[in-house]
Amino acid sequence: LYKLINMNVELTSVTSSTVDAFGYDQSLNELYVQFKSGTTYTYVGVSESVYAELCEAESFGKFLNANIKGTYDYLKS
Repeated sequence: LYKLINMNVELTSVTSSTVDAFGYDQSLNELYVQFKSGTTYTYVGVSESVYAELCEAESFGKFLNANIKGTYDYLKS
């Protein structure tokens, strides 16, 4: 498991060609995505229902591209 800026969130590894791990903070509605490049994105305002859909998605990367990127503001670190 990986740790991010928000130390309350544990990241879960994912099988993906571009993503290493991800996590979610319910209290802040923030989605954390750590890419294989080493860059971490914090997507702000992601609802629990969208996070649940992401967890069930057949392809993490496709869901991320179609439903998260370009939809939510983010912080890059």
